[in-house]
Amino acid sequence: MVEQDVVPNEEAYLEDTDTKAGRPRSESSRKAILEATRRLLTHTSVQKLSIEAIAKKAKVGKTTIYRWWPNKSAVIMEAIFSQPAYNNVLPTPRNGVEGVTQQLDKLCRQMAGKNGRLVAEIVGEAQSNPEALKIFIDSYLQERYDTLSSYINGGKQTGEFDESIDTDSAIDVVLGPVFFRLISGQELDNDFIKDMTAMLIKALKK
Repeated sequence: MVEQDVVPNEEAYLEDTDTKAGRPRSESSRKAILEATRRLLTHTSVQKLSIEAIAKKAKVGKTTIYRWWPNKSAVIMEAIFSQPAYNNVLPTPRNGVEGVTQQLDKLCRQMAGKNGRLVAEIVGEAQSNPEALKIFIDSYLQERYDTLSSYINGGKQTGEFDESIDTDSAIDVVLGPVFFRLISGQELDNDFIKDMTAMLIKALKK
């Protein structure tokens, strides 16, 4: 049934009252929910945003949201990470050094400004919410981790990087300072990117 505290549009009403008939989920409602979430996050924090507020903004019932997503964290992370600004498309690198450099640069620039503020809030939410942490890893972090792993392992095979270096530990060295700066409110500026890249490549090489 439609939640009483929300005034649904006609489409949402049909969705929420025709569940037993197997009515398919509406893509237009899904898009409205994601757009409403993005708009609300321009002036509301991840922690303070509620399913009720999203439903009201999107003019749908809460049951419509739960038909698409299991919880608030899942809605928020799809709304944020499905945007082009958060993609991880990189040019094909010529070698391991270039690959690691490109990934670190891309990550830092995605974390700058408003985008970084949202990611920092998601990380904060995930610290006390194992389900949110899993969604964050699956929807954002894992792809970057895997990309770095492939570049570092490739560099080890070609002799660019020290074969004895543990790849997982090396990735921790890459991601640790970035996320520390992010959650502590420090800038991920060009100087930081340049210095971090130089130190990282030096540490990886023989």
